[in-house]
Amino acid sequence: MAEGGRNIEDYRKFVKERLEVDYQAVIKEINVINNEIKDYEILQLAISKITGLGIKKGLEMQVNIGKNIFCEANISNCERVVVKLGGDLFAELTLSRAEQFIEKRLEVLNQRAMFFEKEAHSIQARIHLILSSLDQLEVLDGTGS
Repeated sequence: MAEGGRNIEDYRKFVKERLEVDYQAVIKEINVINNEIKDYEILQLAISKITGLGIKKGLEMQVNIGKNIFCEANISNCERVVVKLGGDLFAELTLSRAEQFIEKRLEVLNQRAMFFEKEAHSIQARIHLILSSLDQLEVLDGTGS
């Protein structure tokens, strides 16, 4: 019985030190991906407004410089935009090329987000399964003595 109680504690320790840490890491990755998706969607919206209005030069707008802090910006040439390609790599693209890139990038990011969401659900299910099995085992051990 003492060994059974020790095994139960080992499994609880495994859940706490391994599975919950893995779950938090996956959730953090999902948040990073979702923030990147949000940034691309904002850029896509800005590009569609610029092309829809037919603006070529002389645009004034507020730009998010991080942490939802905005500053006034004067854009002299509205025919090109700087786009984050991935990591720390950026490129200056035409508006039409930027729209194409953003669409493809959003597809990839949404697929990655779905993958990590499935992974998070899988880890969560394993945690629930182990903990509920341990609870049932404790009940059986408690009634058996």
